[in-house]
Amino acid sequence: MREVALRRAIFLLLLLLGLGLSALTRPMAPRLALTLSPLTAPLPALGFRLGQNLKASWSALLNRQDLYAENQALKEKLALLEGENRRLALEVARLERALAVRKTQAPGLIAVAPVIGEDLSGLYRRLLLGMGERDGLRVGMPVTAPQGLVGLIVEVEERRALVRTLVDPESLIGVRPEKGLGRGIARGAPPDRLLAEFPPSVRVAPGDLLVTGAPLGLFPDGIPVGRVERVEKALGGLKLRAWVRPLVDLSLLEEVMVLRPL
Repeated sequence: MREVALRRAIFLLLLLLGLGLSALTRPMAPRLALTLSPLTAPLPALGFRLGQNLKASWSALLNRQDLYAENQALKEKLALLEGENRRLALEVARLERALAVRKTQAPGLIAVAPVIGEDLSGLYRRLLLGMGERDGLRVGMPVTAPQGLVGLIVEVEERRALVRTLVDPESLIGVRPEKGLGRGIARGAPPDRLLAEFPPSVRVAPGDLLVTGAPLGLFPDGIPVGRVERVEKALGGLKLRAWVRPLVDLSLLEEVMVLRPL
């Protein structure tokens, strides 16, 4: 009984306490709402602004990715254009060299052929060209470079040709001084010289430029061959011998010009 009475008393006490608190806080409720309203009013505006900023940031990120992709595409296109420009520049340079040969080394240009190999055995000095019979190359065609004479085609296959260079030991070239009278014969003197012989009446001195000329008639007249380095008398003065350095460095040749044969 005591417990029941105690519970009822506690219940009544709590009920009275609740009613009292309710009466006390009712006048303060409007005032509290007015106090909190200025604090909570900016929250919707801040939320809206935050959403707009997030949307703008996302749009900027997408635009940045698009710009990056576009930039990469432009870089790739620029690289292709630069490669094409380099190829065209090389082609223009090749055509200029061919034109120079056509103007100065008659009787005409047949082809510009790449050098794909070289015989460095010491017994011969010959070049292998990456063009052949199908490209119009034939045995007996002179081979030159813008600097001067290279040699003569001696073998031809369908896609390749063999050139006997001017310094090959089997090479014979009719030569003459560019600014003097007389003619002689130059033979290859491996690895990188020619030995020219002239009658004693021909005036040849170190530094003179020798060009192609009769009597052999294998090459067009006037193609530069090389410069005289040393002159000596031979056979008791019956001949003049001239050691000649070719104008063309065979080891640096990447392409040659093939001329129409005489």
